[in-house]
Amino acid sequence: MAKPSPTDAAGAGMSRGVMQAQVRMMDAVLRQNIEALDFLKTRFEKDRAMLGELAVAQDATAAGAVLTSFWQRLASDYMQEAGRLGSLMQATAQEMGEGMADEARAATGTKL
Repeated sequence: MAKPSPTDAAGAGMSRGVMQAQVRMMDAVLRQNIEALDFLKTRFEKDRAMLGELAVAQDATAAGAVLTSFWQRLASDYMQEAGRLGSLMQATAQEMGEGMADEARAATGTKL
């Protein structure tokens, strides 16, 4: 069995380093997408619940109270999610920058 040449070993190490950087960056993006989708799922469930409450409102005053409460919670939910996504986007951008730097180091054979 032939022994791998030093060039082959260096290439494998470079490929592994690039792949690890790519995995880190994709993981950060996927975490951000999962957060957004979780928020939307929860938000849509609240929207459906509001429709049920609205359907059983006894009069216009009760319907107005349902809608007022709904819009207040909706605004609060979106503001909180904007904060969470903002933090997550910042972390994703940092992870992307570090991943790109790791890729460059792996491609040039520089120590990580």
